[in-house]
Amino acid sequence: VEPDKILAPLVPEKLLFHAINFQSLVDETEGASVPERSTWFSKLPSSIIGPGDPIVKPSPETKLDWEVELAIVIGKVGKRIRVEEAMDYVFGYTVVNDVSARDIQMERPDLTLGKGCDTFCPMGPEVVLTDEITDPSELTVATYVNDERVQFEPLSEMLFDVAHNLAALSELVTLRPGDIVTTGTPAGLGYSMKPQRWLQPGDEVSVEVDAIGRVTNSVEAGWS
Repeated sequence: VEPDKILAPLVPEKLLFHAINFQSLVDETEGASVPERSTWFSKLPSSIIGPGDPIVKPSPETKLDWEVELAIVIGKVGKRIRVEEAMDYVFGYTVVNDVSARDIQMERPDLTLGKGCDTFCPMGPEVVLTDEITDPSELTVATYVNDERVQFEPLSEMLFDVAHNLAALSELVTLRPGDIVTTGTPAGLGYSMKPQRWLQPGDEVSVEVDAIGRVTNSVEAGWS
């Protein structure tokens, strides 16, 4: 490890990411509708990198996109958790960027590879405990690409809140200490811009949650 290098705060057993969870994302995404229930996908733990590590764009054709999300860090084993007790299972919170290759995700389509490539899960800069963040719905998430703000929304706008999501997940999946469960991302994705905008080598992308901090990574070419 390099001296003074900031690493991702943990490597979880499970990374469970929420799909559509903001009305703003429904509104900007062609063909999307408000889901009747929480829906999920998993990212590979091997995709995790820390602040300052490069995001590697696999090929010149990759349609590389960003997604800021609040990450809930599970603190104890939970199965069939009651909604009113769900927050007792939270250890703390951190920040993730759900980096996505839209061409792989949507055109093949292959959600696992489109979301789980190496370096596609920047995380950090630390885990803030629940005694410092008592209500995650009071937080705001944001993304900056080359210092231009492209995403910004309060988590109070979530369609399904943290307690609901933990209870719903635990009906089918045992949650364990260190597992990551995310909140989903709001509007402001490159995929939905007109014209569409993709991350390129040399770009710098930062994801931020107030009261936790910012994770900044540059984009590098994965080809020669």
